[in-house]
Amino acid sequence: MLVDPACIPCLLKRVIYEAELVDRSKVPAAVKAACRIFAKRYRPGRVSARLATEVHREAYRILGSRDPYAELKARSNLVALELMPAAERLVRGSRDRLRTAMMCAIAGNIMDFGIQSDERGPEMLRKRFSGMIREGLAIDDVAALRRYLRPGASVLYFADNCGEIVLDRLVFRELGRMGVLVTLVVRGEPILTDATMKDVEELGIRADVDRVMDTGSFAVGVDLDAIPAELKRELRGCDVIISKGMANFESFSGTKWRPIAHLMRTKCAPVAKAAGAPRDVSILKLWK
Repeated sequence: MLVDPACIPCLLKRVIYEAELVDRSKVPAAVKAACRIFAKRYRPGRVSARLATEVHREAYRILGSRDPYAELKARSNLVALELMPAAERLVRGSRDRLRTAMMCAIAGNIMDFGIQSDERGPEMLRKRFSGMIREGLAIDDVAALRRYLRPGASVLYFADNCGEIVLDRLVFRELGRMGVLVTLVVRGEPILTDATMKDVEELGIRADVDRVMDTGSFAVGVDLDAIPAELKRELRGCDVIISKGMANFESFSGTKWRPIAHLMRTKCAPVAKAAGAPRDVSILKLWK
């Protein structure tokens, strides 16, 4: 996805948020650093996720923190673990277990901080989870995606945030029941609230997938020019890509990688417009 002018104030708000998590006295320096990146790097036609990566890399340097969101990530995982028994019951009782599992996983995507000021912590998922499930999918390409999910098919599943990766396990299990082989891809380094290998190990997620890989770098979403050669081979060889969240959408949309299913909440206007959906809805959209 190409950068939209509205991405700039959103990115700046996120920098202020993460600076406040670390040290409020460093907010001015982090803001100045972000503004320097905007002045040098912002131009129409740039990929939004790449500009965001440069901004956050410089902000982390100024803050002197490798993982400003560490405490929020841990809380997000705990909240999702608390919700898992109810989510598992929903899936077991559903006439379409895969669709319900995916709706639960997408609901977890709402845990994304520093964007919406009224949602300051992961605990809000407890309040909104049931409502999002009842709301359903504004774009529902589950039936079209299912055609790629024959026994023995290979799925490359790009995870997004902590917390929601706990609920992603519902999808992994349903794909496993269908005989689908799942390779999970997480971030190569801590960035924002995104899941890494540390979360995979601590949460025991390896038991639910066939293989785990990482993106190999510090990047918002996926830096497709910097991914390891082995991951690029998997991209070329898999039957379908499943992409969770807005950052992965920003990285993959406009690229050649197909077929790809995007599972996410449309939490900002530019992403919603690019996906052809209203803002603040759950979607599962397949690009063939």
